[in-house]
Amino acid sequence: MGFIDTAESASLHINPPLTLEVNNIPNNVADRCYHSLSVWSVTPTTNWIIVFGGKRTLILPISDTAVIELRYTSNNDWYTSIIPLGQYQEKLQERRRKWEVSQPVQPEDRREIDRLTRVLQERERELQEERREKEQVRNRLQQQLQGRERQLQQAQQQGQEREREIQQARERERQAREREQGFQRQLREKERQLQQGQEREREIQQAREQVQDLQRQLRESQERERQLQRQVEGGQQREQDLQRQLQQAQEQLRERDREERESSWVVSRNDIRMTERILGRGGWGEVRVARFHGLEVAAKVLHETIISEYNVSLFSREMNIASKIRHPNLLQFIGATTEGNPMILTELMPTSLRKELESGGVAYSAILSISLDVACALNYLHLFKPHPILHRDVSSANVLLQPMGVGWRAKVSDYGSANLQHLIIRSVNPGGPLYAAPEAGNPREHSPSMDVFSYGVLLLEMITQRIPLPEERVGLIDSIRRASFRSLVERCLIVEYRHRPTMNDIITELNDTV
Repeated sequence: MGFIDTAESASLHINPPLTLEVNNIPNNVADRCYHSLSVWSVTPTTNWIIVFGGKRTLILPISDTAVIELRYTSNNDWYTSIIPLGQYQEKLQERRRKWEVSQPVQPEDRREIDRLTRVLQERERELQEERREKEQVRNRLQQQLQGRERQLQQAQQQGQEREREIQQARERERQAREREQGFQRQLREKERQLQQGQEREREIQQAREQVQDLQRQLRESQERERQLQRQVEGGQQREQDLQRQLQQAQEQLRERDREERESSWVVSRNDIRMTERILGRGGWGEVRVARFHGLEVAAKVLHETIISEYNVSLFSREMNIASKIRHPNLLQFIGATTEGNPMILTELMPTSLRKELESGGVAYSAILSISLDVACALNYLHLFKPHPILHRDVSSANVLLQPMGVGWRAKVSDYGSANLQHLIIRSVNPGGPLYAAPEAGNPREHSPSMDVFSYGVLLLEMITQRIPLPEERVGLIDSIRRASFRSLVERCLIVEYRHRPTMNDIITELNDTV
């Protein structure tokens, strides 16, 4: 059965095909729409239609459930009314009573009525269940709708936030473009300044080339360099360094030429007659006995591998200084050759402190005199002008001995190959490791105190009659009986080189001991 209503009438379509038009529909019936119907006869003249649907004004088609009553009147017309769902039981009982009063009910009819009543009640329960389910569906759909509305609002808010971010990103991009343009302008300006600086650097180089030609041009280029210095930061310092290097190189060349022309220490190899007697060997070369002008001398010949890397100018300068050194406790320098492998000639000594210590040691009086002789020799080197000379290899092997009455006269050797203090950067960790000071590995800390440390090791070796290994020094110092010697050795071996005594202090202390 279908149900179609208009504003003033309703049409019922019943299968088998039958169309019934009902007029004068009440508003509470005519205002309903989207009906889903179930119909049955309550009495022969009364039909009830279960309606599922809602009002015309509602958005959702599922709203409430009602019962439409159709009664056929004695005027051959149909009467319609709405029975609320909560009143249909009461109306049902009322219609039954009226029917029973008007029509006697047969037992079989009563049973049918009871059956229909039960069916109606069952149908009513089903309708209530359907209504609850549809109410749940309606609530769920409303919740979904509200959720979608909230999602839409959130999406709108996110869209607005995204739009603001886009605007901010565009603003940052605009600012970045402006900064990039500024950087480009600065870069072009720096490139222009760099080109100007390169041009000025080329002018400086031209001035340097002119400096090398004539001294007069050097003074003029210096004036131009001073003018360019105000324009190019750092250019003046480089120019001054080059000027000093040029002047030093010129001075060294003039000094070398003058020394080679005037040096009295240069001897000819033809005047030297080498013997087979070898006095010693080392990584630097070997020492042999030779004859020079009828005198037996010691000749130190440097290895060719050493000479290939040796600074010839420095060698000549040191030999020139060695030729000027005169001290009774320094091995006498006789001369040196300059052609081929350099050869250094010195006086010949009969023995060394190392040999005497290994053969049985020396007496206490000899220890005192040898210590004083070595201290005087080192003090002379440390006070040499214009620059102090560091021996840098003080050891018992480099202390040579000459008999003097019942004792010995000591002379320090190998000072001629020592570097000047202002050139110490060429030598790293000089001297033997057993005698080397802690700061020997750091050229910036080389000073006369480095020889003082080696002297303290030498003094400990003479007193204890053995080579003092680093790990044995503390015990050997404690074994020294004389307090004056023990105190002197301890102060010479202080790790901090600034706190060690000078050689002059040591000489004073030894003289007081004598």
